[in-house]
Amino acid sequence: MTRFIPLICTLMLGIAPLAHAHHSGAAFDPDIKVAVDGTVNHVEWTSPHARLYVDSKDGEGNVVTWDFELPSPVTLMRRGWSKSSLPIGANVHVEGIRAREYPTIAVAKKVLNDGKSLFE
Repeated sequence: MTRFIPLICTLMLGIAPLAHAHHSGAAFDPDIKVAVDGTVNHVEWTSPHARLYVDSKDGEGNVVTWDFELPSPVTLMRRGWSKSSLPIGANVHVEGIRAREYPTIAVAKKVLNDGKSLFE
């Protein structure tokens, strides 16, 4: 059994940088903060991150669909969320940090549903 310890350690060290790279946040610019009011288009409960799509109007009155990255479904459930927490058409206010390259993609840092905080 002890002969497998070096192999296990080598594998763990090889995987660690991949896990860190996934959570680097380099795609998002902390200096570009967004606040979006709109209605829920749909929610995807997928790993590693759930996604919240919100329809909002831009300055010219055109509907724009925002794509917000949320924590994992497991984390959301631990915070009291369920798949029915944000039904389609629900009014939301979402604050987050926008993607560097994509103007309608962001990481959600705060989600309010009709004024009630779902997470911060």
